Amino acid sequence: MADSTRDMRRAVYERELKPKFGNQKLAEITHEDLRTLTDTIVERGAPATAVHVREVVMQVFRWAIERGQKIENPADMVRPTTIAKFEPRDRALTPDEIGLMYQFHGAYWHHVL
Repeated sequence: MADSTRDMRRAVYERELKPKFGNQKLAEITHEDLRTLTDTIVERGAPATAVHVREVVMQVFRWAIERGQKIENPADMVRPTTIAKFEPRDRALTPDEIGLMYQFHGAYWHHVL
């Protein structure tokens, strides 16, 4: 895992999950609890963070289950597509924008060299 990914997941845990679930046993955390948390995060305008919260929960529970814990993973019932839908950005540069890019690129390298 890249350092940046680890740091981002740690920040999501500290900011979003620890205050909500930090004092609970894994068996006490339900998919309804996770759904409520992700909905709250989406409502404040951070859908990508809500998806990250679900992913961190998914990984923590997978790790525990792989080590013998007899619990259900609440993230299995909270699909990412039910948290947020992200529209792909299909946009190409216009000919004018391409020209500006080449002008900038040429001016930059002329200045640097």
